[in-house]
Amino acid sequence: MLKSLTAGSGPLLRLTLRRDRLRLPLWVLGLSLFMTALVPVFQHLLIAGDNNQVFALMMENPAMVALVGPVYGAAHFHTGAAYANMMLVFCLIFTALMNIFLLTRHTRQDEEEGRLELIRSLPVGRLAGLSAALLEALLANVLLALLTGLGLYALRGTGMDLAGCLLFGGILGATGLVFAGLTAICCQLTANNRTATGLALGLLMFFYLLRAAGDIIGEALALLSPLGLALRSQVFVTNHVWPVFVLLLEAALLAALAMALASRRDLGQGLIPAHPGRAQAAASLSSPLGLAFRLSRISALVWAYALFILAGTYASVFGEMEAFITGNAMLSALFAASPDFSVTEQFIGLLTAVMAMLSAIPMLTTLARVVSEERQGRAEQLLGLPVARRQLLGAYLGIALVMSLVYPAIIALGFYGVGILVYPQTPALSTFLIASYSYVPALWVLLGLMALLAAALPRRLALGYSYLGFSFFAVYFGRLMDLPPWVQRLTPLGHVPAYPMEAFRAAPLLALTALALALIVPAFLLYRRRDVQTQ
Repeated sequence: MLKSLTAGSGPLLRLTLRRDRLRLPLWVLGLSLFMTALVPVFQHLLIAGDNNQVFALMMENPAMVALVGPVYGAAHFHTGAAYANMMLVFCLIFTALMNIFLLTRHTRQDEEEGRLELIRSLPVGRLAGLSAALLEALLANVLLALLTGLGLYALRGTGMDLAGCLLFGGILGATGLVFAGLTAICCQLTANNRTATGLALGLLMFFYLLRAAGDIIGEALALLSPLGLALRSQVFVTNHVWPVFVLLLEAALLAALAMALASRRDLGQGLIPAHPGRAQAAASLSSPLGLAFRLSRISALVWAYALFILAGTYASVFGEMEAFITGNAMLSALFAASPDFSVTEQFIGLLTAVMAMLSAIPMLTTLARVVSEERQGRAEQLLGLPVARRQLLGAYLGIALVMSLVYPAIIALGFYGVGILVYPQTPALSTFLIASYSYVPALWVLLGLMALLAAALPRRLALGYSYLGFSFFAVYFGRLMDLPPWVQRLTPLGHVPAYPMEAFRAAPLLALTALALALIVPAFLLYRRRDVQTQ
């Protein structure tokens, strides 16, 4: 019975791999390189010298435990223990995101766009599409586990043996498969791709918060989360293998449940009926701007909340930061550029740059909707009405620009609001506001580049995200690893004065604003002339 239901999975797997011949290597290689490239930073910078216990004490701060998990191996905090404690939970989240987007792309999105209906007209089994997507996820996670494990061992620091490196990769792969199974279930329950993706991302956030609460309140609660279970492997400390087997068992059960649910529902429908909605649309939906806002509002609010929490979490360790940096010779030299500023003030510039780049993600995603709406056929229906193309592009760009003005205030309030509670010497709110808003013109340049790609090269929107990733590397690692200044100058964020360490200067910000306009204006002209994307 199962064999007939999954007939044709092999050819469909080859088709999905061909479709993802660029996307999948970028995910796997990009994540593995990102994870392994940070090992030298921990080995030679963060825990260098005899004061690595200060780093361990900083990680034991309750806010840091909620952010990254409990501290293991604090008595002998070598590179491996520090790396796993700081990075494992973030690596798990990135792996989960890879699986969420892969599964929704080849299940619910293909079904929504009519590809699966065409495939089902051929002699293939009812579950062939889902089984092919799950097999691709299995392949991707195995490759990610192997490349990450071997890469960590190649760049290994103290305490990072081969068994620990392979366990780190195995934990990533097993957790990724769990979220692949969860996403597959979400795709059966919901009636469209957006809802399925939102539900899967909501589950990821729920399990992250459940893990955070469990790590603070009680371990039993954290074990209910795949993320909390993965952290109990205590990689590079005790190297427990049993969480990998538990996660693999969970992944198998979830995949089986997804297959069972898929066999019970009709094509194009979800097991949970879609809400019929109002008989008449709200007046706000009568314009492209109102519709774009309706489609983007939940994502924008979730990101606003996440940015505030993350800024507050960073601020919660302001008190320990000075002791940590002064106890590390390399970091002391790095942040001793001026005796007129405290260590916290010197660190604000780097933290603000990181938060600005994180806030750029929802802005670029919102702007990219103008292309995704075209590919799904909805933009064509709008443009068939008395709606100008400039209105459609302007709606999504306008919302992204508003986000670029609101998010810096949220970040500054997160830094100041929590910082003043735990560290009396926290700088004034105006310091955080100036530092945050200094990056707004640079964000406008990134939006201008994304708008130009949407107008001229809609199939190459990934270049905008890639450039943001390069900006993160150039600004963050450029300062930590003392890369040549010209590397930072290749990104607009590298031209922003690092306030308060550097005096506020209007000239580079005005130049960045002019550059943003120089990108946005031709974007509108090109978008008006090109054909509408249909797939």
